[in-house]
Amino acid sequence: MPRKRNKFCLMAAVLSCSTLPAAAQTRDADSPPAEERLGLDSLFGSGMVLQRDRPIRLWGRAKPGERVTVSLDRSNVTVVANKRGRWRATLATQPAGGPYALTASAASFRDRYADVMIGDVWLCAGQSNMEFRRSKAIDLARGFAPDPGLRMLDVARRQDATPSPHLVTLGGWKRSSSQSAANFSAVCHHFGESLRTKLGVPVGLVAAAWGGTRISAFVDARTYADHHLVNPETDPASRQNPGRVFNAMIAPIAPFALRGVLWYQGESDTHHPARYGEKLRALAASWRKAFSQPLPFIVIQLPAFDPTPADPAGNWVRVREGQRGFVAGDRGSGLVVQSDQGVSDELHPPEKAVIAERAAGTAMAVAGLAKYPDAGRRRPLVSRSVPTLSIVYASGTALTSRGHDGVGGFELCGEACVSVPATIGAPNRIDLAIPHGLDPRCVRYDWRDVPHAELFTSNGWPLGPFAFAVPRNERAGAMTWLSDCAGLPDTE
Repeated sequence: MPRKRNKFCLMAAVLSCSTLPAAAQTRDADSPPAEERLGLDSLFGSGMVLQRDRPIRLWGRAKPGERVTVSLDRSNVTVVANKRGRWRATLATQPAGGPYALTASAASFRDRYADVMIGDVWLCAGQSNMEFRRSKAIDLARGFAPDPGLRMLDVARRQDATPSPHLVTLGGWKRSSSQSAANFSAVCHHFGESLRTKLGVPVGLVAAAWGGTRISAFVDARTYADHHLVNPETDPASRQNPGRVFNAMIAPIAPFALRGVLWYQGESDTHHPARYGEKLRALAASWRKAFSQPLPFIVIQLPAFDPTPADPAGNWVRVREGQRGFVAGDRGSGLVVQSDQGVSDELHPPEKAVIAERAAGTAMAVAGLAKYPDAGRRRPLVSRSVPTLSIVYASGTALTSRGHDGVGGFELCGEACVSVPATIGAPNRIDLAIPHGLDPRCVRYDWRDVPHAELFTSNGWPLGPFAFAVPRNERAGAMTWLSDCAGLPDTE
C-alpha cells in the first residue's frame, strides 16, 4: 500500500507560482544581456541537430546592413542584416546525416560550430511531469552508454510581456550521456532514446517546460483572444497570463524546423477544466503559425490522480476529455493514454518509461513513419437496438479485458448516469446492456479521476476514457463528442 501523501501540498506545488518542485529550481537562468552577441542566435551551437528534409532556417545578429554568409556542408547562402541588425537565412533541405560544420560569417564576426547533425528534432513542452528529471525516474537506468546520435537542449524558465528575440538556454546543446541526461526531462529523453532505437537517425530534443504553469501561458495572447477564451488571472505580471511563457520560451525558437511537439500538461488547469480542448486548439494554432509548419502534436493524457477535497470530483477526467476531444478533431495530432499509469496519491508518477515509449510510437505514426498503434484515436461507430447498445471500432482492432469476464467502467446516461454491464461481443465490438426504461443519450467509459483501465488494444495500450453522444435512432453512426455528456453528474 503506497504511503499516503499530503494532497494539499501536492496541488499547491502544481498551482503556485512561487512553490516549485526542487527538481525544477536549477532550470532558472539570469536575464539575457542587454546587447546580444553578434552572430548566430544561442539556439544554435556545436553538437546541435537540424531537421532533415525541411528547409533549414537560421538567424542571428550583425551590424545593420552587413552581409552575412551562412554555410553547412556544401550549401551556402548570403543575406543582408536589416536596420535593427537582424538577419535570417534559409539553406536547402538535406537528408539525415553528419557530422557537419555550420558557419556564419560577416565583417564583424565569424561563428563556426562543429559536430552538427541532421535528423529529427522534437520540442518537448509542458509543466512539472515534463520537467521531471531523468535521475528521479525509478524505471530508467541511471547509468547507460553515451549516444552521440541523441542531443539535448534545455530552455531556461522565463516569461516576458512581449516576444523575445533571444533564447536563453542552460548550457547549450549536449550529447546524451548518463551525466548530461540526469537533470534533463525523463519523458523527453527516453522518448528520444526510443526514437533512436526505432529510426536510427540523429534525434534532437528541445525541452521547454515549467512546473505549475497553465496552458494559457504557452499560447500566443492574440491567438488566445481570437479563440474567445477567458483569462482568469488578475495579476498582470503573473506568468499565467496568455502569452507570457510563449513569448520567452517558445517564440525565440520559431521558426526553427521541427519534426513535431510532445506536450505533457494539464494538471494546473484542473481547477478550471472547462474548454481545455479549445485551449489546446488555440495552442496548436498558435505554435503552427509561429513555426510556419503543420506541426504534429503528441498529447500525453493526464495519469490517475485523486484530487484534494477542495477540487470537485471529475475535474481530472474532464481535462482528459478535453485532451481526447482535441486529438479526435485534429488530424495532425496523437493521444498518449496513460490511464493505467500513476497512483491516486502521487501527482508526479516516478515511472516514466512506458509513457515515453508510447509517445515515441504515437509520434512515429503521426509523423508518417509507422502505422498508428492506438485504436482509441479513431471515432468508433455506435448502434442501438434495445436491449443492447454496441460500440464498434475500426476493422483490425482487437480489444481485450483485464481481470474480468466482462468489462467494467461503462455508463449510460439519461438525466443521470448508471453503470451498465458490458462484454466484448467481437474482437472490435463492445456490447452494453441498456437497462429497462432508460433512454440513453450519452455513453461514458472510465469516467473517474482514478480510472480502472480495463480495456486494452492488441499492443497492450489502454483504451482511454471518453464521453460520447448516443444516436437517437437505431441507425449506426459515428460517435460525436457532446459537452453535455461530460457535464453530467458522476455515477454514485
